[in-house]
Amino acid sequence: MNTTCVNVYDSPYIVTNIIDRVAITVMSIELFTSVTITASLFDKKKLLENKVIVLTGPEYNAWGNSDQYIINITLEKLGLTEKPGLTVTY
Repeated sequence: MNTTCVNVYDSPYIVTNIIDRVAITVMSIELFTSVTITASLFDKKKLLENKVIVLTGPEYNAWGNSDQYIINITLEKLGLTEKPGLTVTY
């Protein structure tokens, strides 16, 4: 049989992935106003999606100079929990 393309009614097609790593990058800072963060979501070594998170107001003010704060709030906003073990910064 040859390939035949058939139109169908719209139907959900859901794919589930497992996020096992997040690469967090501070993309830009507007001093005293906001910080823009990119979170790259990975399943094994496969990039699934990039999310952009902007912190302003009290969230920005709470940052101070703590990298761990950026990690914690990013994971919180993504609904993820940090796994104990090695964290690599580069």
